[in-house]
Amino acid sequence: MTAKRKTRIESIITKLAEGLYEREETISVSLLAALSGQSTFLYGLPGTAKSLIARRIAQAFQGAKHFEYLMQRFSTPEEVFGPVSIHELKNDKYVRKTDGYLPCADIAFLDEIWKSSPAILNTLLTIINERVFRNGAVEAKVPLKALIAASNETPPANQGLEALYDRFVVRLIVSPMQERENFERLLQDVPIESTVSVPENLRLTHDEWKSHLDAISRITLPAEVLDVIHAIKILIKDFNNKNPDKSVYVSDRRWQKISQLLKAAAYFCDRDQVLVVDLMLLRHCLWTQESNREPIVKLVEDGIKQVGHPDRAELEKWEANHRELEDQINQTLFHSEDTIYTEKIGEEECMPFVFKLKTGHYGERQDKYYASISHRKTATEFQPIDEDGVFVDNLLCSFSGSVLNVKIDSVAKKNGMDCGYPSGNFVAHSQHPPQVQIAKGTAKQVPARVKNLYMTASDDSVKAMSKLIRSTENFHRSQQQQDDTPFVPPRQREIVLAALQDHINELQNNLLTAERLLEKVCKHASVLTPDAAPTSGKQKAVSNFSDINLAP
Repeated sequence: MTAKRKTRIESIITKLAEGLYEREETISVSLLAALSGQSTFLYGLPGTAKSLIARRIAQAFQGAKHFEYLMQRFSTPEEVFGPVSIHELKNDKYVRKTDGYLPCADIAFLDEIWKSSPAILNTLLTIINERVFRNGAVEAKVPLKALIAASNETPPANQGLEALYDRFVVRLIVSPMQERENFERLLQDVPIESTVSVPENLRLTHDEWKSHLDAISRITLPAEVLDVIHAIKILIKDFNNKNPDKSVYVSDRRWQKISQLLKAAAYFCDRDQVLVVDLMLLRHCLWTQESNREPIVKLVEDGIKQVGHPDRAELEKWEANHRELEDQINQTLFHSEDTIYTEKIGEEECMPFVFKLKTGHYGERQDKYYASISHRKTATEFQPIDEDGVFVDNLLCSFSGSVLNVKIDSVAKKNGMDCGYPSGNFVAHSQHPPQVQIAKGTAKQVPARVKNLYMTASDDSVKAMSKLIRSTENFHRSQQQQDDTPFVPPRQREIVLAALQDHINELQNNLLTAERLLEKVCKHASVLTPDAAPTSGKQKAVSNFSDINLAP
């Protein structure tokens, strides 16, 4: 091409879409399919310009032969592939005269495709798959660039049409006009012509088309694009499990054809790799029936929003390292739970508590008992002990977290602790929260070198996230500069950019988290020797936190 590919294709699309209001995306994606050698299925009601769109697509190619036919139950192969040659039949050869019929067409349009006979559909499979038409004993190459089919229904189930339907990589909804302004313009305009005057220097020759096909295959799919595709595959599997009546099957062959469409979208925008924005084309490639079209469109958008960003592996690595660092800091520098006051009675560490019991109308008895903290992790009931280590028979204790629950024997409650005749029937009496000696989050005393190591590691974590944010912001800017594609409408392009901005916001939140952790370590005051500030580049970062030696 003398002009840039993108400029040329945009000019062609503008000409092809003249007078076809609200059909720009249908025109552009159908043209993209033809440029990449893929077939298109137009789904919509009669009178929505489906046949007109097919005729317009043919105008994008120099000297293109166009064939169209309205299929019906009684259609015969002769009407689509050409009549049998009487002359050749006399020579005992079954040969069709294909001139003017589908085997000689560059662009073919078959309306009401699912109403055709099996004999026609089976031949179409060979033509679409191999670009070959078996004419008698000869296999002839066909010049077909794209087969465009149309119907107001998807193929009925259990009719053997799945294989043919799978070959239509692009599936476009063609709806009646929605905007009042466009509808009124349609009423005011002169009748729409099926042909448009595309300048000859813009139209593509057959040789150009073939050379573009070779170049398209060399376009690459970067990691962030492959990540989104894998995410969408997982989302489809989940959707199928939840909606078996609306399930979607995407064959490996179909995925490969889809990748060619994505590569073509990049190639005709003068790029050497596919962008995340190009994946919006999957909205037209993955649905199979009207009932699953909207869920699949949302699924594609969700997949792009979830993972449509670069450096995903680096982010996952940072998150794992930061979680490990935060856990180690909390365990090493700070008390992870309240330390309660205990006293040792014999060999047992015990929580002391004051037991109060009313005696008579106005008196009250207070005794100090001890509950062994060995029971804190169990739900079992146990007897407390007195200061001599003797079990108190009239009381039962149990822990609920750190709170001690005390029950008393019903006879002892009525007659006093020294009644001497316990009933064995215990009733709830009181609760005793522990006396906190060291509160959760209080700084531990550790060597200054240990704190310094964690300061350096936290500082490195902040720097790593800052670097990741800069990289993602640069990626965002590059996407903004390159995402102006004629094959994806502005609204869908905005979804991609908004998802990237949301991702940057999440990274900014990660940075705040990392900075707060660094600040937390810097404020740690309970050290055995004086503090030292982080010296980035001079002090080795902590690579394996579990290897830190806590010995003074």
